[in-house]
Amino acid sequence: MEKVPIILTHNYLDFDALSSLYAAKKLYPKAIAYAGKSMERKVYEFYLLYKDILRFVENPDINVEIEKIILVDNHWLNRVEKKFQDIIKEKKVPIEIYDHHETGDIKGDIEFIEKTGSTTTILVEKLIEKKIPIDPIEATIFLLGMYQDTGNFLFLNTTPKDLKIASYLLERGADLNIINRYIYEKLTDEQKELLNELLQASKEISISGYRIVIASLEKDKYVEGLSILAHKVLDEKEADILFILLQVKDKIFVMGRSKTPNVDLREVLRDFNPGGHKTATTIVLNSQEIGLNSAEDLVIERLKKYLPRDFLAKDIMSYPVVTIPPDISIKEAFKIMMKYGYGGLCVEENKKLVGIISRRDIERAINLKLTKRKVKSFMSKPVITVTPETPIWEIEKILVEKNIGRVPVLDGDKIVGIITRQDILRFRFLRSNIYSPLGSIFQISEDKIRSSPWRDILEELRKITSQYNISIYAIGGFVRDLLLGQSNFDLDIVVEGDIQLIISKIMDKWEGKVITHPQFGTSEIILSDGKRIDIATARIEHYEEPGSLPKVERSSLWLDLKRRDFTINALAMSLNEENFGEIIDLYGGLEDLTRKELRILHNLSFVEDPTRILRGIRLEARLGFTFEEKTFKLLKEAIENGFLNKIAKERLKDEIILILQESQPEKVLKRLEELNALSYIFPIRKLPKNFEKKNQILKNEYPQKYELQILNIISEATLDEGKKWLQDLKFPQKIAYQFILLKHYQNISTLSEKDIINLSDLPDDFLLLLSLNSKKTGKDILRIRLLKEKGVPYLKGKDLLNMGFKGKIIGELLKQLFLKHYYGEVKTREEEEKFIKEIINSNLK
Repeated sequence: MEKVPIILTHNYLDFDALSSLYAAKKLYPKAIAYAGKSMERKVYEFYLLYKDILRFVENPDINVEIEKIILVDNHWLNRVEKKFQDIIKEKKVPIEIYDHHETGDIKGDIEFIEKTGSTTTILVEKLIEKKIPIDPIEATIFLLGMYQDTGNFLFLNTTPKDLKIASYLLERGADLNIINRYIYEKLTDEQKELLNELLQASKEISISGYRIVIASLEKDKYVEGLSILAHKVLDEKEADILFILLQVKDKIFVMGRSKTPNVDLREVLRDFNPGGHKTATTIVLNSQEIGLNSAEDLVIERLKKYLPRDFLAKDIMSYPVVTIPPDISIKEAFKIMMKYGYGGLCVEENKKLVGIISRRDIERAINLKLTKRKVKSFMSKPVITVTPETPIWEIEKILVEKNIGRVPVLDGDKIVGIITRQDILRFRFLRSNIYSPLGSIFQISEDKIRSSPWRDILEELRKITSQYNISIYAIGGFVRDLLLGQSNFDLDIVVEGDIQLIISKIMDKWEGKVITHPQFGTSEIILSDGKRIDIATARIEHYEEPGSLPKVERSSLWLDLKRRDFTINALAMSLNEENFGEIIDLYGGLEDLTRKELRILHNLSFVEDPTRILRGIRLEARLGFTFEEKTFKLLKEAIENGFLNKIAKERLKDEIILILQESQPEKVLKRLEELNALSYIFPIRKLPKNFEKKNQILKNEYPQKYELQILNIISEATLDEGKKWLQDLKFPQKIAYQFILLKHYQNISTLSEKDIINLSDLPDDFLLLLSLNSKKTGKDILRIRLLKEKGVPYLKGKDLLNMGFKGKIIGELLKQLFLKHYYGEVKTREEEEKFIKEIINSNLK
């Protein structure tokens, strides 16, 4: 049996204990972290929502052999789980302690006990020292523990190190909105009384998908600290937006608070000169002019008018839903679950939902060796469901209160989608972390759309969505470039519905041709003016092996965005009538655009599809962006581990051509050289000398002839390696022949008359390439090219025929005339005629 480390903390967990457990788990990935169910109320609520990320073990009765015990945020024996007390007391295994409490009765073999505000501080410092990445969710978990144990950094135990680590966590994306939700402040008796009254008076309404709480109250005098109470009410009610209306004599204090930065409360109250900022604002009204009830109606009316629509179940649910029948075996259900990577499956019988089975249920059955048993023996029922119009906050409440991992979405009796705990977490971070430096977060400006060369087609697609039951979204690079103000002649759209309808409507109004790819569920429309529209049904992809073409299945926009490469390419813009121009950003792509960073969506992105390495480097060069730190590390690791070798030859060829079509392909190729990636793509390790200068000349002269650039790149490869590479990638035979000629003329010192004649038969573009790559005869080859451009010899075959010549002699004479020009012995048509007459006269004699 393999030995494993065990991580323990104290009973009745607070946030510092919880975050310390998780930090220690990151330090020791193979360790088992025991949490138990003894937790503070808010800690337990947090744990229920985040348990899939934390991956703690609640039940210590697992048969494992302990390598060592790691204690965090505690070294008192009586506060440790009873099962382990004897092991610790008798020193049966080594003990390692991380704690900020100075006292305790457990002595560790290794101790990290420091006077810091929280134990989390000590552990996060270790993570930083070991260069272990911390993502935004993890940063939030750690900072939550620090906030609680330092009293929001106001307790006297707070140290400079706590603040330094907190600053680092904020830089990593820690979410203060989530932290504020779980951390409370102590109140005075007067504040407690007012808080209770506000909670009693508050009522909940849903507007545009947001959970709104409004509390209206009349008091004899104003109570200090209303702002603190507003946060308390906002947190207690778990609302998105709160408005408190407090009437004191002739004044009505209207205070707004929001947890969603995309909602600007100043806009809601803009006619009343609001103070504060977009998530916290206050106005004062005259109760003689407007009563308390009228003021409340006014706030509700303005919220309905100015709130952008928030997400509902239908916006984030995954669909179509993979269902299984109740009589299927546990073994078969497990295979389906592994294929799609799902954590649970809906069980359907006679087109009705009858149960749901989680991965945990299936694994329990497998462990009991019951793989042949039917799913209906282990599924959960009845199933808690929601409708497509259910607000996100209500779904989150259901997941927490019912302690379930997923909830099906039903329209009547029909299963139309499913939402998981992970989906909710992503949207909580989306709402909290997204910023709007490029303009409105969810709404792109009309000016940008009007200035786009795609304006008319976008408007036509908008009309289609209003006439038919269909949803259309612009997606990926088009949205990215539209936001950046760059031109893009490719429009990618995703359709939730029938793409043939879209194609027919566009082809009715614009000239072009259609190319379909049924295996991928996509079609291309190439318009007569050169613009291209890529149309796809919303889909998910899974890769059977790295570098292979993906297997594609229909899905939702939500999952379609999830399969994208970089966050800046995972942006979507609604083309639907009801929310035309609305930007959907699930992964922080807007923020990365402003930071000019390239960030992948998940850690295996470069492994699943190594062409993303090349795509990323193209974007880096084209946009002037840099790779985010973790992304760059994963990119380098993928290169070093040889994943570029996994790219199918056909796809590699396409990627090379895309590189050469960039405005500055030299930048991309130089970057590939810096990253030691050239040898995986071309038959060379380093670029040829003066490559950039030569390539720019070729691209400027012949921008559409990528084969010239390819030959220029591989010009210093050996003859055999170059030929084999061109053959493997199935380039035309003509290019392989030109490579042979390139190698032949590359190093010869002089041109023979035969060489001059042979070169005169070659295309001008290839002669330019030869002149740039021939070390000693480049100027001579360039001279041949210039002579060809002049059209020499000026006498043509027809002229020689009229002069009495027949047969092969005509060709021979033309070659002689070209040589005369090359050596400077003739320069004009008259001199050519004189030379020919001399030949005729000599033959007459």
